[in-house]
Amino acid sequence: MKKLTQVKLIISLFFLSTSFNVANANMIENPLQLSTESSLTRAFNAKIEDFWKENASSHYFLGSDNKNIHTISIVTGNTKAIVISQGRNESVLKYKEVAYDLNKQGYDIFLIDHRGQGFSERFGGDSHRGHVSLFQDYVDDLNQYVLSLELAQKYSQRYLLSHSMGGAISSLYLQQYQHPFQASVFFSPMLSINMGVLPNFLAKIITYTSSEVCSWFTNTACYVPGGGGYKEKSFTDNVLTHSEKRFYSSQFNFQQYPSTQLGEPTMRWLATSLSAMEQAVEHAHKINIPILLFQSGADKVVTSTGQNAFYKNVTYCKYNKFVVIDDAKHEILIEADEYRLPALNQTLQFFTQIEQGKLTCIK
Repeated sequence: MKKLTQVKLIISLFFLSTSFNVANANMIENPLQLSTESSLTRAFNAKIEDFWKENASSHYFLGSDNKNIHTISIVTGNTKAIVISQGRNESVLKYKEVAYDLNKQGYDIFLIDHRGQGFSERFGGDSHRGHVSLFQDYVDDLNQYVLSLELAQKYSQRYLLSHSMGGAISSLYLQQYQHPFQASVFFSPMLSINMGVLPNFLAKIITYTSSEVCSWFTNTACYVPGGGGYKEKSFTDNVLTHSEKRFYSSQFNFQQYPSTQLGEPTMRWLATSLSAMEQAVEHAHKINIPILLFQSGADKVVTSTGQNAFYKNVTYCKYNKFVVIDDAKHEILIEADEYRLPALNQTLQFFTQIEQGKLTCIK
C-alpha cells in the first residue's frame, strides 16, 4: 500500500507540473492575437503560406554598380507602412510569419534581399560566398529602394524595422540620408561581432590584409577561416532560436528555393563590416528619429558592446527605448513565443505611441 501511495503521488506531481507548464505557456500575453508556435508547422502554416502567395509581389531594381536587388511588396490598402532590412544569410522568405503578423495589424510591408543573398545578385566567385566589396553598397541600395517606394506620398505612418546585419545597414542609412521614417526598431543589431578574444583593431588588420593577399592569387573571394559553402543546419545546439518549429521553417525555405542558399562570409565581407559597425556606433548621434533597440540576452552571434555604445550615442531624440530580452538567442523574430511575443507587442505599442504623438523627437 505504501508503494502504491508513492506511485500515485509521483503521478499526481507529474500531472501538476505538466498543467503548470501548459498554464505558463497560455499565460504569455498575446492581446493582438499574433501568430504562435502552436499554430505552426515546419513550413509555417497554410494561412501564412496562402497570405504570402496572395499578397507578396516580387520586384527587382538596379542597385549600386547596376547589381540586381530583389524586393517584396505586400500592399493591402493600409495607411501605414513598414520597411524591413534583413540580417546576413537571410531571404525575404524567412519573414513570412513576421509580414503576416504585421500586415494583420494594419501595415503594408516592404522587404529587401540585400545584395549577395536571398534572390539578389551574388558576388565573390560563386553563389555561396557571403561577399560584398563595400558595406556602403548595402546602405546605398537601401536608400535607392526606399526612394522608389515614395512612402511619404502614400502613407501617413512609416517605420523602419531591422535585424542583425540589417541593423548596421539601417543605422548608417538613417545617419547618411534624408528619409521618410518616423521611428526605427532594431532587433539584435550587428554593431559588434563576437570575435572571441580577438580585439577589433587586430581583427580589422588581419581581415583586410588577408583579403588583399587573397586577391593577388585568385579572383574568387576567400572565406573566413573554416568557412565554406551552404550546409544544412540542425536545431541541436543552434545559436539562433529556442523555437524548433521556427528554426525548421527558415531552413525549409532554403530547401524549397536552393537559389537562396548561402554559405559563410568572406574575409572582405568581415573586414568591411567591422569598419561599418564602428562607423555606425560613432555617428549614432545623427539619427533624428526615436528608436527602439532589442538586445538578446543570450546572443552568441553579436555582442552587447556595440549595441550599448550605439544606444548611448543616440542622443538626438529624447524618447528612445532599450529593451533586453533575457535568455533570448540572436534571432528574436523567429524565437520561441515567450521571447518573440513580448518583443513584437512592444514594437507595435511603440509604433502606436509614435502615431499618437507621445514620443516626439526632442533632444
